[in-house]
Amino acid sequence: MSAETKIVLREDGPLVVMAPPVLKAHAGAEIETGDVAALCRCGASGNKPFCDGSHGDSGFSSAPDHSEIRNAALTYKGEIEGQDVTISYTPVLCSHAGECARRAGNVFKPAEKPWIQPEGGTLAEIMDVMAACPSGALRVSLGGQVPQHLTTGDVEIRVEKNGPYHVRNVALDAEFNGVGASRAKYVLCRCGLSKNKPFCDGTHYEEGWEE
Repeated sequence: MSAETKIVLREDGPLVVMAPPVLKAHAGAEIETGDVAALCRCGASGNKPFCDGSHGDSGFSSAPDHSEIRNAALTYKGEIEGQDVTISYTPVLCSHAGECARRAGNVFKPAEKPWIQPEGGTLAEIMDVMAACPSGALRVSLGGQVPQHLTTGDVEIRVEKNGPYHVRNVALDAEFNGVGASRAKYVLCRCGLSKNKPFCDGTHYEEGWEE
């Protein structure tokens, strides 16, 4: 990654990516960019994922509304393979990508309470989910260790279909809000509806937003 690669927020406007890394569509195809890429975050552009100026006509506000979110982490404990395992989950960071339930449905069960049951899986399954979680909402602790994120060294921005931008290893010029938030992997709102802007809080999923 170039030392100049970073994402800058334009007030009431787009996400400006300087010296963009690889930009990928949800299916993995690369999206061509120039030396600077302005990505839509109001949800109204006719040229998604790029900005076309529609934020000005739509009255988009980039200001978050933290008064309507609960910034707290939940913890779920179990014993796996003789080790005490604690999974920490910060709901406001979750984009509902669903990687957890797809990869380890025996551990992550949204229809049940508690919805995370660590003892239902193996350490390998849980570590796989931690690495795949795009938002950093999930962290794991073995024994008395500090909860850890897992991620790869890839530098990329992926555009999720009808969802947010998945960002890995790109500097973001913004204050990170959310207990345990990761600067190495995070998701940025693309629909314009999040209460935790510039981060996705899953509202696109709840509202059925489509691109």
